[in-house]
Amino acid sequence: MMTLNNNEKDFQKKMQQDTEIPAIVHEHINQAYHLIENNTVTQKKAPRDLFHWMKIGGRVAGGMAAVLAVGFIFCATNPVMAKNIPVVGGLFEILQDNVSFFGDFSDYATTLESVDGTKTDSSETDGAKTDHDNNDAIYTKTADGLTITCSEVYANSQAIYVTMQFKSDKPFPETETGAEGGTPVIDLDMTGGVDFNSEASPVIDGQVEGKFLDDNTYACIFRYDLAEAAKDYTEYNEKYNEMTQQVMDEMGITQADLDDQTDEGYALLEEFINKLSERGGAYQKYIKDIDIPDTFNLHLDITKVRGLEANYQWSEEDEKKYGMDAGYYKYEGDWSFDIPVTIDDSQTEVMELNDTNDEGIGLKSVIRTPYELTVNELYKEGSNSDCFMVALDAKGNTLPYNESTGNCNNFTIQDRDISTVDIYFLDYLQYMDELKGQQNFNNPTKEDGQNWKKLLEENAKYHKTLHFDNDSETVQKTK
Repeated sequence: MMTLNNNEKDFQKKMQQDTEIPAIVHEHINQAYHLIENNTVTQKKAPRDLFHWMKIGGRVAGGMAAVLAVGFIFCATNPVMAKNIPVVGGLFEILQDNVSFFGDFSDYATTLESVDGTKTDSSETDGAKTDHDNNDAIYTKTADGLTITCSEVYANSQAIYVTMQFKSDKPFPETETGAEGGTPVIDLDMTGGVDFNSEASPVIDGQVEGKFLDDNTYACIFRYDLAEAAKDYTEYNEKYNEMTQQVMDEMGITQADLDDQTDEGYALLEEFINKLSERGGAYQKYIKDIDIPDTFNLHLDITKVRGLEANYQWSEEDEKKYGMDAGYYKYEGDWSFDIPVTIDDSQTEVMELNDTNDEGIGLKSVIRTPYELTVNELYKEGSNSDCFMVALDAKGNTLPYNESTGNCNNFTIQDRDISTVDIYFLDYLQYMDELKGQQNFNNPTKEDGQNWKKLLEENAKYHKTLHFDNDSETVQKTK
């Protein structure tokens, strides 16, 4: 649930240097994957954001590959044939009911061609598409036999949604799909950012959701976390680094101890990370929000398109030979885009809470858009922030996590009654080891649902019931 800071990234980079991921260090990850192994496939990644890098840099790294491939992936054999649709426009209408954050985007989105009168034509494949001076190529680029077209855009203060079409000169290889949503396992290596915050991390989580329109054409919706990009981490990083050194001093360890690649070293590293997790939440108060302008540009630099091969069987030999690309087919090149963005918060509701209990655990705010519910936690100094969040809708059903984000405080809501929402914070290890809730995740019976809710209430470190007015006329705008 916490955002990675630079210090944690440094340690995790060191951990990634070994292709074999030590089980003792990643015990928490394995506990998280118990959810997957017990058919709780809605949450496809380790829920603890301390290990978010596993999803970005090594979603199938080490022994996790076998769990992912067997636990929640199956083969897509018959791609849907494409309709006769224009490259520009129309993709939201086709895709918006097939993604985890589904909802009506098409009535609110802007077709990029109409922004500046630019024409896009996916039939062109010459190198001129990489030249920004060529107006015909602003939203369409070709490299390595793959033409990428950015088609439509919609944005609110929480996220930017961009439709993309990928057209290959040759048919795409057979691609694995996720069991829960049935979407192809495809992601993008890319960097970029918004022009109003040059200090934002250039690394972008390139997981996309979409489907094949025919053998040569894949279309998807890319979600950019705008709320995260509109934050200033300067003071947070400074304070967090001070706390990190304090923990090392308390433990009587040095960087060399954390670099020790033995069982003892891995145990120290796990203890160290646990202590950071417990204390780190209180430092979120040092993260400053940056005002989001009404209009700005989103820059994207895509360097690799990766798809997980159907029926791939992970092996240690492949891991050593191909690293994080093991099991993936890929296209490599330079697809760069500047996307004009206009914020539409007409349907955004912000609930400011700033509520904590006696243990210093609580909620800062809750933000609802037509597609997602974002719950921002609040931890006072001295509180234990090593928590896992669960949300229930008005019927007691567990709200699913957004599959296209790295944060488990972001829920999808379109087919749910959220007139009332219950938010629970559970101790992370207790939740993963004891509670889990797999058998009740989809509430197959009313009795099971009631038992699951009772279990959450009995063990919650914090619980809050929220009520939302569904009348759009009463929505509080964020600006």
